[in-house]
Order: sequence, then C-alpha cells, then structure tokens
Amino acid sequence: MNKTFAVRRLMDLVVGRRVFNTCWLSASLGISILQMHLLAQAWQVSQRALVPACLVSLWTLGTLLGMRLSNVARVWGFATLAGALLWLGGPSVVMWHLSGNIAPPSFLAVVPLAVVSLFLGASSSAWLAQQRSWPSAGERTTLARSLVGLTVGLAVVWMLPVYTALLALACCFPLLILDACSSGRAPLPIRGGIAAAWLGRYWRVEPPPLQLEQRALPRSWFCSWLVERSQSSRGYLPLTLLASGVAVILGSVWGAVPTPFAAELAVTHTLEKLGWLLGGQLGIVVLGAGLLLFVARNVIGFPDRLVPTSWQAPARLLASVAPMGMAVGLAALGLPFLQAPWWLAVSLAGYTLASAVWGLLLPRVRPTFSTATQAHRHLLLGQGLRLPTALHLAHSRAREAQVNRLLATVEGVLVAVLTPWLGWLIDVRGGVDPVLVSIGLGFLAVLLVGAVVAALVPRLHLARSPRWAIIRATRYVAFPVSLRPVRPTW
Repeated sequence: MNKTFAVRRLMDLVVGRRVFNTCWLSASLGISILQMHLLAQAWQVSQRALVPACLVSLWTLGTLLGMRLSNVARVWGFATLAGALLWLGGPSVVMWHLSGNIAPPSFLAVVPLAVVSLFLGASSSAWLAQQRSWPSAGERTTLARSLVGLTVGLAVVWMLPVYTALLALACCFPLLILDACSSGRAPLPIRGGIAAAWLGRYWRVEPPPLQLEQRALPRSWFCSWLVERSQSSRGYLPLTLLASGVAVILGSVWGAVPTPFAAELAVTHTLEKLGWLLGGQLGIVVLGAGLLLFVARNVIGFPDRLVPTSWQAPARLLASVAPMGMAVGLAALGLPFLQAPWWLAVSLAGYTLASAVWGLLLPRVRPTFSTATQAHRHLLLGQGLRLPTALHLAHSRAREAQVNRLLATVEGVLVAVLTPWLGWLIDVRGGVDPVLVSIGLGFLAVLLVGAVVAALVPRLHLARSPRWAIIRATRYVAFPVSLRPVRPTW
C-alpha cells in the first residue's frame, strides 16, 4: 500500500518538453562540432576545399539514409557515440595508415574520414529524428539549431582545438542519458505499449498516420497533388519551388564555404573573427526571440495555426522578401571592403535575421492540408458544404507526407551534387570571397526576376480575360457626347 502509483512518477508534459528540447539542442550542437572537426581534419590532410565538400556530400547522403532507418533511438545514439570514439581514437584504435606503396598517403587518410562521415551522418540523423515517448523538439528549438549550430561548431573546432572532442561528447551525453535512464519518467506512453494501446482505443482524437503503398500509386500522383494543392491554397506551388531552391542553394553554400573560410582566417591569424560572427548570430537570435515573445506574440502562433487574416498579406510579402535578404547577406560576407570583424558580424546577423523570418513564416503562409482545412472549416459550414471525414484527412496527410519526403530526397541529392562543385570552384578562384559574392548576387538576380514574373503573370491573365476586354473597349466610349452646354454660333 505504500508503493507510489507509476503515473505519479511521470514528468509533467510541459517540463518534459523543456527538458527534451534542452537535451536535443545540446546533442545537435555536439553533432555539429563533430562534423566541423571531421571537415577540419580533411582540410589539414589535403589543403583543398574540394575534399571537405565531398565529405559534406557523403554526410548529406548518410542523413537521407538515416531518416529511413528503424525507430530505435537508444541504439542509434550509442552507435553514434561508438563511431565518434572509434574515429577520435585515431591510429591507436584502427590502423588507418597502410603502406604508401598501395596508395598515396593523402588518399589513405581521406578514405577513413569518408567512411566516418557517411556513418555519422546516418546514425546521428536517425538518433535525432526518431520519435520517442518524450514530446518532439519544438519549432523554435530546431530553428535555433539550424541558425547557430554550424557557427558554434566552426568556432569551437578552430578556436578551441584541444577541447573539441571533449566538448562534443559532453554535449551529446544529456540526450544519451535521457534515452537510456529516464525513459520510465517520460510523459508520453511508449509506442506499442499497453498504455498507448488503451489511449489509442478510448482517447484517440484522430486516426493514426497512414502509410501509402508506393506501388499502388498512379504515375502522376505527384503532379496531381501539386495541382490540387495549388487550386486549394493560393501560391502553394511557387512557394514550394522557392523553398526547395533556397534549401538547395544555401545547403550547398554552407557545406562548402565554412571550412576554407576558417582555414583562411587561421593562415592570417584572425580567428577572432569567428567569435564576432558567433556573437552577431547569438545577438540577433536573442533579439528575435524577445520580439517574437513580446511584440509578435499574437501574430506568430503555433506551427499548426495560420497568421491572422489582417496579417496574411504582409506575412506573405515578408516571406517573399526574406530570401532576398539572405542573398544580400551572402554577398556582403564576401565583399572585400566589408571584411572588418564588426562588418562581418553585421552581415551574418542580417543573414540570420532573414533566415529566421523565412523559417517562421514559410509554414504559416504555406500551411499543410490539415491545418488549412481546420482553419477554413467555418467557411465550409457557411457554404453548406460537408467537412472532410477523418479518413479523408488521414489520406491527405499521408499523401502530403509522401510528397514532402520526395522533395526532401531530391533536395538532399542536389545538395550532395552541388557542394563538391562549389568546393572545386573555391579552389579554382583561390578563395571563398569571390564565390560568396557571385552566388549572392546571382541568387538575388534570380529572385528579382522571379518576383517581376510573378507580378506580371496575373496582369497578363487579367488583360486576356473577356471581362477586362469589355471594360477596356468601353473605357473611352462610355460618354460619347459632351455634357458641357453648347453655345450658339450666331
């Protein structure tokens, strides 16, 4: 009778969400440090930007593979730790260095790094992306990691090389401990357990996610889905193409540029610029979090909520302008007269602000099918239409998840292809700055041309419509007789 009931030992849902977000953010920063350390070793071996860029491509392909691995978070967490320890142990654990007669020493040193990059990319993505009995990482946590994670890893690796491995492992340990020891206090029921089955039977609000059979889908299912979403949501297709283009270009740039940039700073003994860059990013993130909390609290809500009607037009305009701000920030980072530490911090802070605005507004101006349906259900009821059934919503969510998975795969493959090309271009042009300026200005020019085309296409459609032709034809003949009095001529 003195035993405590098991449910009382469960952690509160809000507290559990905060704990998991903190552990997940720490582990993701540790993975970023490991990745930057791997790229720094590749640079020291080859002294060429092409080799780290190829390792980033392998890491990206491993990430795509890891997103499809089985749902065993604890296993993949310890696999990531074991792979990192095996790699950081170096020649004392594995005999990487073979005879120089078999292959060049640089090749024998790069091949193990390529294997480690592919393995860590797959295991770390499988570890961080797996669903647990804890609340998933929040939108703002993942956004903060995507904004500052790379800069944190770069600054730690190049400014604190002695403590790199220790800091990376220390960042990964909280999530490992949470997966290994604290699963009994998780606020959510374990998938496949008795509690989850009982809640799914009596308290299920919506049906479980469906899995579409790939062989049963028609050949044109992808195009048909895009056509349906374009008809139901205004601007869905242009925003989808813009989001994919931004992801591919920025993923390629930040895969090829950081390591050669830090190496140039190390040669000129100006590594303190990395501290300025990190300080500028952290400052703009803190400032943006304060504005989001106190100023835009009633405008930017949860990811499954739309922007208020009065703010939808400004939000769509701001989301369209944000990629231009990112392009300007990239070009400013490479301009020769803006290489002072504080100018670099301002340029990267502007780029970070534009990226944060883009990351926050994109899911709200391009909502998912279920979010748009739930937000417009009062309009359907007002028109006397029937609401979609639970099965229809589940099928639409499954189709949308399949489309997003396909788009993510295509984007990852394109990033893996373009990143080595950018690394080769950095080697050919002899530095990072010319490449950044060229990519930033070219990206900005493409966005401006796209904006002009997007503004002219509706006008052309309107000018060709029969209604506008009638209005234009009667514009100057509506009053053929003058209304002024006519004086007699005698």
